[in-house]
Amino acid sequence: MKILRDLPSQPLIVNTGEFTGRSPKDRYFVQTNKNKKIIDWSKRNKLVSEKTFNILYHQLQAYLIENINFEFKGNVISDSQNSYGINLLTEEKWYTQFAQNIFRNDNFANLNNRIKIFHAPSFKAGQFSDLDNSNFVIIHPEAKIILIAGTGYAGEIKKSVFSLLSIDLINKNILPMHCSANYDEKNSTTLYFGLSGTGKTTLSSDSSKQLIGDDEHGWSRSGVFNIEGGCYAKVVGLDKNKEPEIYKSTMHPSTIIENVVFDDKNNINFNDISITENTRSCYPLNTIDNVYQEPLAPHPKNIIMLSCDAFGVLPPVSKLTTDQAVYQLISGFTAKIPGTESDVKEPIATFSPCFGGPFMPRFIRDYADLFKERLEEFNSQCWLINTGWWGGPYGVGNRIDLHITRRILHHCINDSFDDKSFAISEVLDLVFPKYISSNKKINLDPSDKWHDKEEYMSAAKKLNQLFNNNISAYN
Repeated sequence: MKILRDLPSQPLIVNTGEFTGRSPKDRYFVQTNKNKKIIDWSKRNKLVSEKTFNILYHQLQAYLIENINFEFKGNVISDSQNSYGINLLTEEKWYTQFAQNIFRNDNFANLNNRIKIFHAPSFKAGQFSDLDNSNFVIIHPEAKIILIAGTGYAGEIKKSVFSLLSIDLINKNILPMHCSANYDEKNSTTLYFGLSGTGKTTLSSDSSKQLIGDDEHGWSRSGVFNIEGGCYAKVVGLDKNKEPEIYKSTMHPSTIIENVVFDDKNNINFNDISITENTRSCYPLNTIDNVYQEPLAPHPKNIIMLSCDAFGVLPPVSKLTTDQAVYQLISGFTAKIPGTESDVKEPIATFSPCFGGPFMPRFIRDYADLFKERLEEFNSQCWLINTGWWGGPYGVGNRIDLHITRRILHHCINDSFDDKSFAISEVLDLVFPKYISSNKKINLDPSDKWHDKEEYMSAAKKLNQLFNNNISAYN
């Protein structure tokens, strides 16, 4: 871990060292009698014994007390009736600024629970039979203690807290959601689900709407609340003109920017991914001009599920029934494209349940069933928007232009598509509008953009089979 630039009037620039992203294979949950049948013990959720946890817990406590340490105290969840305290003890001061940005600093009066995080990036564990490496993230759901060691990537702090809450909130009949959210008076609350690279942050950061939150929310019977107090935006390729709100907040003096590269004029080059493609900007909500101020937002009128389909098969937008929405939530589909990872040479389908599988430790049906219950009770309309390719797969077709996606989103939120223009996909279980507007200038039928219709049908059948194979694990 290294601070690269620390000037009063500019964002703090840091390098997180060996780890520039999460290490899912080194994340564990302590198995207890209480959670043995609640957590889905699988590749998604590796277990560690209470014995190993207790040894490392005492070792980390001693390590942090003996060395220079820094402390942060705050909370999560804007709804005061459900807030949790956060205590972070770390060996590097800048992580307390990260916590100050990403968590909250309110609602201390009604804290029923407190999450303690012991954070030691330089600490290396000895050999334990239930740990694969010397670096680890260990979450004890019942004790509400998180141990993080051997990794300097700050995102482990944020995501481990959400993972713990994703176990606990269900017990309170609250749906934890890996999504962004915004609000406007005409159309109320809109939720945006989507994996990295699908446009979740970009589309929810709309200056004409009030941002509720960027990444993590809860949906109770009272409404929607933000879990965090800041944003952790991916900033690879960040463009001041295309994403002015994110750019403005990223350049704020309170912001922390991770793993970027400077050009020959000592300015940040957001297009340089020589360190990592996962460059990040962490900024508090108060750097954003138009933020929703109330602790609870109304129930969502619209829910947007975003997918970057690199196969060029999905319609740019589909209107979902409740059952279709649950199906898409469980699927959590997007596609990796060449260049995102060193071994990715062609598009690869990725399914992450609830659009955040690594952070949803319980059985996925726990979340899906509560999601369906909320949809039926509050009549939210769900849409599937493809921000990926049309006219062919990656390398052949074209990426759907952002301005077209924004127009589609506008029609979804205002429910202003022509009802007579909807068509049924020949292969996929989807209904979509054939045109953006009544002038019919932009055709939204994905097969129409392909030169060879037989190739489209073949690609669509392959993707449909991938969906079916994936969903079978949850039936």
